[in-house]
Amino acid sequence: MKRWVRLGLQTAIGVLLLWLWLRTVSLPEVVSHARVHSWPAVVLMVCLFLVTSLIRVRRWLLLLRPLAPVGIVRAFAMSSAGGLLNYVIPIRSGDAARAWWLWRRHRVPAGSALATIVIDKACDLAGVALVLAILEIVAATGAVSAPRGLLGAAALAVALLGAVLGTALLGPRVARSTLARKVLPARFAAALAGQAFAFRAGARGLWTPVLAGRLAALTILALGIDAFNFTLLFTAVGVQVPTLRAMAAYPALLLSFAIPAGPGYLGNLEVAGSLVLGGGLGLAPAVAAGAIVLYHAITAGYALVVGLIGFLLVGGRRRLRAGGTRRIAVFHCGFTYSGGGERIVIEEVLGLRRRGFKVECYAPTVDASRCYPDLIGEVRVRTFLPQLPRWFPYREAIQMAAASLLMPLYAWRLRGIDAIVACNQPSAWIAWWAARLIDVPYVVYLNQPNRLVYPRNIDRETGWVANADYRLLAGIVMRATKFVAWADRRSVQEADQLLVNGDYIGDIIRGIYKRDAVDCPAGCHVAASGFPLPRESRFTGGLTINGYPVRRPYVLLTNRHYPQKRFDLAIRAMQEVRKVDPKVQLVIPGPATSHTAVLQALTRELKISDAVIFLGAITEDELNRLYEGAAVYVYPAPEEDFGMGVIESMAKGVPVVAWNQAGPTVTVGPGTGHLAEPLEVSDYAAGISKLLDDPAGNQATGERAFEWARRFDWERHIDTLQRAIMDVSRSHEQVAAEAATA
Repeated sequence: MKRWVRLGLQTAIGVLLLWLWLRTVSLPEVVSHARVHSWPAVVLMVCLFLVTSLIRVRRWLLLLRPLAPVGIVRAFAMSSAGGLLNYVIPIRSGDAARAWWLWRRHRVPAGSALATIVIDKACDLAGVALVLAILEIVAATGAVSAPRGLLGAAALAVALLGAVLGTALLGPRVARSTLARKVLPARFAAALAGQAFAFRAGARGLWTPVLAGRLAALTILALGIDAFNFTLLFTAVGVQVPTLRAMAAYPALLLSFAIPAGPGYLGNLEVAGSLVLGGGLGLAPAVAAGAIVLYHAITAGYALVVGLIGFLLVGGRRRLRAGGTRRIAVFHCGFTYSGGGERIVIEEVLGLRRRGFKVECYAPTVDASRCYPDLIGEVRVRTFLPQLPRWFPYREAIQMAAASLLMPLYAWRLRGIDAIVACNQPSAWIAWWAARLIDVPYVVYLNQPNRLVYPRNIDRETGWVANADYRLLAGIVMRATKFVAWADRRSVQEADQLLVNGDYIGDIIRGIYKRDAVDCPAGCHVAASGFPLPRESRFTGGLTINGYPVRRPYVLLTNRHYPQKRFDLAIRAMQEVRKVDPKVQLVIPGPATSHTAVLQALTRELKISDAVIFLGAITEDELNRLYEGAAVYVYPAPEEDFGMGVIESMAKGVPVVAWNQAGPTVTVGPGTGHLAEPLEVSDYAAGISKLLDDPAGNQATGERAFEWARRFDWERHIDTLQRAIMDVSRSHEQVAAEAATA
C-alpha cells in the first residue's frame, strides 16, 4: 500500500512540475519547435537507442553469468519489459519483474537477481558521475567554458553514487547502530541491511581486473553512443548546437532518470530538459522546451514498442516432462537432394516423434520434389527465413548464407525450445547463436567435418562441379576461410554434446575439433526375419522399375551422381565382370546431375551401355524392391565417411563390395561382403564375380550381412540421440538449479 501511496505522490509531483513548466513557456511555441525537420535523424536515434540497449544487456549478462545461463534475447526481453514497467509504474516494478522472471525461468534467487540489477544501474550512475566530475575539473582549469549548472549536476551525480556505495559499505553497520534503532523504523533498517548484503553478494565476483574492465568498457561505450545520439536531437529539430557541447550536456540530463519521478517521467523530464538545454546550452526557452518534448516523445515511443516486444519474448519457466523434453528443434543444412545426411535427419525427426517428443525441423532451404518426396511431407520442414523464388540464381547458396548470418533476427521463433539437435554445418553455427540468444542447450550431430573447410583428397580432385550452389559457397569460404573455420570450430567445440556418424569418421572429427564425441552411426530398418530373399528371387527372373526392365541377377549402386562417389570405378569393374558374366547388369537409380552424362559417356566408351541402367528418380517403394532383389551391392566411393547404402543393402540380406578404406571398414563386417584393395579395379571386379558365381555362398554371405545390419538399426541411433538430448536438457536445468542455491 505504501508503494502505491508513493506512486500517487510521484504522480502528483510530476503533474505539478508539468503545470509549473507550462507556466514558463508558450505551448503553441513549444509545439512549433517540437516539429521534426529531419526524419533520418530520428530514425538514426531509434537505431542507436537499440544499439545501446543491447550493449547494456550484454553488460548485465556479465553479472548474470555466474548465476544462470541466460541468453541475450531473453535478457533483452526482461530488460526491455522491465524498463517499460519502470517507465509506466516507477516504484521499481520493472526491477521486481526482472527478478521474478529470473526466478521463474532460471531459478535465480530474488536477492541475487536484484543485486545484478542494482550493480548494472550503478555502472551507468558511476559513468555519469565520472564524466561530469572530469568535465567540471577540466572546466575549472579554464581550458573550456563550462555549461551553467555543471557543478551542481556533478555534485548531484557524485552524491547519488555515494548513496549507493555508502548503502553497500555501511548499510549493515548503520542498520545495527543505536541511533538507527531509535530513529529509523525497523522495516526500513532491515531493508537497508538487506539491500547492502544483496549488493555485496552480487558484486563478490566482480572485483577482478578483467571483469571490471569489461563492465567499464561497455559502460563508457554505451554512454558515448548515447551522448552522440543526443546531438542528433538538435539535427532533428533544426537547431545548431556544437556537437561536443551537446554531448557534454547529456550526462546531466541522465540524472533526471535517477531521481524518483511520476509515470513516464512526465513533468520531470520537461523541467530537467529545459534547465539543461536552456540554462546549460543557452537555447531559447521555447526552443529548449520543444526539443525536450520531441526527445520525450521519441524515448517514450521506443520504451513502449521495445517493452511490448520484450513482454512477448520473455517466456515462461523451462520444464521437463517425466518421459522427455517438451520441445525439440532439429536443424539441417538443407533438403535439396536425397542424400544420406538428409535421410538421417528425417529418421531422427520421425523417430523422436514416435517416442513422444514434440519435434520441429528447420532448414535454410527445402525442395520437397528432389529430397525424398515420399518421406519429406511427414517431416513438415520449416525454413528459417522466407524462401526465394525457384528461378532465383544461386537460390540455395543464398538461403544458406542468409540463414547463417541473420540468426539474431529470427531467434525469437525458437523460444520455448528445450533442446536443439544441429545436424552438420551451418546448422551447428545457427544453434550456437541460438544457445547464446535464447539460452537453449544444443547437440551437434556430424556426418563429417565441414568439407568446405576440411576437404578430403577426393574433394580437391573433383571439386563441386555437380552443384553450382556449392561452387558459390566454396568460393565464399575461400575468401573468408579464417572466419568460417573459427565459426565452425567454435560452434562444434562449444556444443553441449557432440555425436558422430560412426567410429571411423568419429576419430577424424575428434582429432579436428579436439573434443570428445559419442558414436551414433546412421541406421537402417531391419526386419525381424525374411531376408535375404530366396536365391531364386535374386538370381532368376526380372522386374520393371520406372519403366526399365531389369534382369536378375543384377548389381545395385545407390548414391548421388557426384564425382566424389566414383561411379566410374564401378562401371570399369563391370567391364571386367561382364567378361565372366555377360548378362549381369549394373543398376543405378537416382536423379540425374551434370555428372550423369559423363558416366553415360563412359559406358559408351567401354561398350557396355547395355550393362549399365540409369533408372532416374524412383520412389521409396521401388528403391526397397531394388535392394531386396539385388544379388550384390557395390559401393565405389573411396573416401566416404560412412555409406548408408552399405547398411541399407545388408538390412535386406545383400552382400556388399566396397574398398578396404574409410567408412566401409566399419560398416562392412566380417564375412558380409568383399573389401577390395583401394582403387584396385581388378580386385573389386573379382569380388563381384565371386559373389555372382556362387549363389549358395552369396546366400550365406547375405545371411551374415542381415544379422550384422542389426548393429545399425535406427532404434539404436534414436536411443543414443535421445540420451544426448535428455542429458543436455537435464544438465542445463541442473546448472540453473545449482546457481540458484549457490
